[in-house]
Amino acid sequence: MELVIVPNSLENKDELFLHLQEQIESKREMLLRKQKKIINVSKQNHFLDSVKKDYAAYNNYILKQKEDQLKALQLLNNYLHDLKRSGHLSKQNLVDAKQEQKKIIKEMRSIRHNLDKIMKNTDDVSLAIQQKNKV
Repeated sequence: MELVIVPNSLENKDELFLHLQEQIESKREMLLRKQKKIINVSKQNHFLDSVKKDYAAYNNYILKQKEDQLKALQLLNNYLHDLKRSGHLSKQNLVDAKQEQKKIIKEMRSIRHNLDKIMKNTDDVSLAIQQKNKV
């Protein structure tokens, strides 16, 4: 809306006054809409913060479980290694121990791979949330 000021006649002054009132009302409505939008966005951000915290807690729990699994498997692997070195195993037990050790190492690789995927997903989600909050 373009404001044209022609103050020569009383009629023009009334028109100008009405036009100014319309502009003021229009701006007020726009500000109210923006205020409602800001309130909604802040509610969404609060919700997103809550989701982010829940996700981080769950993710930390999963990471802790995977790390505990790795520690347990490493203990088993070390135990089998010590048994093999001790020389107290029969040939068949030695073969069994080697097979079990291969299974343990394979499982450890799988867990490490899963940990890497979890960490990458966590980084991706964190980056997405940060970008969303900037908007």
